[in-house]
Amino acid sequence: MAAHGFKRVLLGFQPGSLGRTINFAVELANLLDLELLGFFLDDRNLRDLASTPFARELRPLGGGWHPLDLERMSRDLEIAARATERMFITAAARLAARYQFEVIHAPMAEAVACVSRTGDIVMIVEPLSPAERATQQFAWLIEAAFRSAAAVMFVPMSIVRTSGPIVAIAAAPDDPSVQAAAGIAIAAKEALIIVHAYDEGAADDSSIRKQSPDPALTIEHIAGSKSLLSGPAAFSRAFHELRERLLVMTRDVFEPEAASMIAWMRHVPVLIIERPLETIDHTILPRQEMPRDSGTEK
Repeated sequence: MAAHGFKRVLLGFQPGSLGRTINFAVELANLLDLELLGFFLDDRNLRDLASTPFARELRPLGGGWHPLDLERMSRDLEIAARATERMFITAAARLAARYQFEVIHAPMAEAVACVSRTGDIVMIVEPLSPAERATQQFAWLIEAAFRSAAAVMFVPMSIVRTSGPIVAIAAAPDDPSVQAAAGIAIAAKEALIIVHAYDEGAADDSSIRKQSPDPALTIEHIAGSKSLLSGPAAFSRAFHELRERLLVMTRDVFEPEAASMIAWMRHVPVLIIERPLETIDHTILPRQEMPRDSGTEK
């Protein structure tokens, strides 16, 4: 396994997300030598909603309110899924590693639990608008991703840098984000910056060098305090000159909404990795098999 510890990138698609960030996912998979899984979510909840007698849709251009047409919805979802698959395969053909596309017929939480596992990175693309961010569907996606065993990456719609240091936010002396960030820095041929956001403990490179012994890895330490973790605004003000390419932190550092806000404010991806195994809440959704249509596999 690579020094960063990851094996796959998972990129989920929903109706309306055609083409967004496919290239970024492919570039990330190539950079870290990861497999890529794209999946289109055909949420059964939408079909259940369409079958209820009170469900209505507002049609544009004065069309007014009409009952949801289950047959038309099914046809539109099928067309969107196949169009997404074609775009995904075209972009993923540049990958050196394996790639696969699937259509999954399941609610959001079950779908993410089904396809993800330890060693995966689930990508969540920042919405185009505040209205999209406020939707229940986006909230369900975040909740499902953070209830899985995978790492989660928030990706802003506008990424300002494609080079620069990889920054780990260490909330404790043995924070696992440091090792993950070191492995990514080696793969990306970038420097590693460790922000020590805790009040005690000395900076030490020995454990990093032992597990990531690349002599070309440059490591810089920045002293901090727990006050840096009080919120996205305080964090961004303190480190506005880092000019990082990627931020890496554990799930204990910020709540998902705050981590998402940091990605939006700094215009760089934020990778949130799982806590060490002994501290994981084992009440997460169990992995289970879901109805799916397998697409092209390299």
